[in-house]
Amino acid sequence: MDPWYKVVTPREELRLGRSLDPSEFAVHLEQVVAGTAPKDYVEPEKFFARNYFSKALIDHCGMVLRRLNGETANTAPVLSLITQFGGGKTHTLTTLYHLANNGPAAKGFAGVADMMKETGLTEIPFAKVAYFVGNAWDPRPGCETPWLDIAHQLIGEKGWEYYGTSRNAPGTKMIGELLKAVGKPVLILFDETLNYLGRHPEQANQFHSFMQNLTVALTSAERAVGLFSLPASPTEMTEELREWQDKLTKVVGRVGKDLVANDASEVSEIIRRRLFEDIGRDSMRRSVSRQYASWVYERRDRLPAEWAQFSEEQIRAQFEACYPFHPSTLTVFQRKWQALAQFQQTRTTLAMLGMWISSAYREGYGKARREPLITLGSAPLWDR
Repeated sequence: MDPWYKVVTPREELRLGRSLDPSEFAVHLEQVVAGTAPKDYVEPEKFFARNYFSKALIDHCGMVLRRLNGETANTAPVLSLITQFGGGKTHTLTTLYHLANNGPAAKGFAGVADMMKETGLTEIPFAKVAYFVGNAWDPRPGCETPWLDIAHQLIGEKGWEYYGTSRNAPGTKMIGELLKAVGKPVLILFDETLNYLGRHPEQANQFHSFMQNLTVALTSAERAVGLFSLPASPTEMTEELREWQDKLTKVVGRVGKDLVANDASEVSEIIRRRLFEDIGRDSMRRSVSRQYASWVYERRDRLPAEWAQFSEEQIRAQFEACYPFHPSTLTVFQRKWQALAQFQQTRTTLAMLGMWISSAYREGYGKARREPLITLGSAPLWDR
C-alpha cells in the first residue's frame, strides 16, 4: 500500500503549508447574486464541480424543484433550514439559486443529473428568484422595506403598484396577486433574517406580519416556494432576538428539514471536494480499503463495538468512502464537535482539517512516513 500523500493531491495552499481562512468556506448569497463572490461560487459550473449532493441537500432540492414544477406530492410551499455540519444553509440556498436560475441547462452541471434521478425529477424548472439577506440588506429609494425590495426583484417597478410606498406589511391577497403577476415559478430565499431584526428593530413587528402573510400566500399559490434560514449563533443573539427567533420559527417552521451529514462517508466527500485537488488512483483506494477491512473484520471482537455489527464488505465500503481518511478520524470528531454549541461546524472544521492535512502531508514527505490513511495519530496536537 502506498502512503496516502503519494496518492492524493491536497490543495496548493495545503501543500505549501499556508493556513486556510475559515471565511474562505463561507458563502454569501448576496455576493453570489451580484457576481462579487469568488468564481467557485458565482460560476455554476465551478460551483457544482465542488458541490456535493448530500442526502439532506438532495431531499431539499427535490422538495423545492418538484413544487416549482407544479407537483404537490412530497413537496412544501415553505421550508425552514436547520444547520449542522455538511452543506450549510447558505450553501443550500446558493445551490437552489443556481438550479432555478439556469433551468433545464443545469442538468449539465456536475452531480445534477444524479440528483434528478434520485428525486424523480424529469426537468429543472426556470424560476424567478428573489432573495433577502438580512445582514446585507439596507433600505434604498423605492425599496425601503424587504417586501418592496422582493416585489421589485420579482416584477420590477410594477411591484410598487401592488405595495405602493406603505411601510406596512402587505396582506395575503396582495402578495398572492403579486406572485401570479410574475407569470412563472417563484423561488424566494431568506438568509440571516435575525440580523435584519437586530439592526432594524422598528420594523420587527411589520416584518413578522409580512412573514405570516407570505407563508399563507405561498401555501395557496401554485409553483411558488419560500425557503427560510433562521438559526443564528447563540453568541450573537440577545434575549430579544431569541424571542424573535421563536416567533419566526413558529411561522415558517411548519416544514423544517435538517441539513445534517449523518455519516462519515458524506462528511468525507464534502471534505474531499473542498480540500483536495485529486483523490488519486481508484485501484489504490480499493486496495487499501480491502486490506484494512480484512484486518478489522478478523479482529472485530477486540475493536470498538461500532465495527462488530458490520460484514467485511460493509467495512470495506466504509473505508473506501472515507479514503484518504481512516473512518475513525472523522467519526471521533463528529461526536466531539456536536457537543460544542458555539462551534461553526462547516467552515471551522474544514479549516481545522485543512491545517491537519497540510501538516501530515509535509511531515509525510519530510520523514518518509508509511501510513496508507490519514489517522488520528497524525493529528498535529503539538501545534496549539
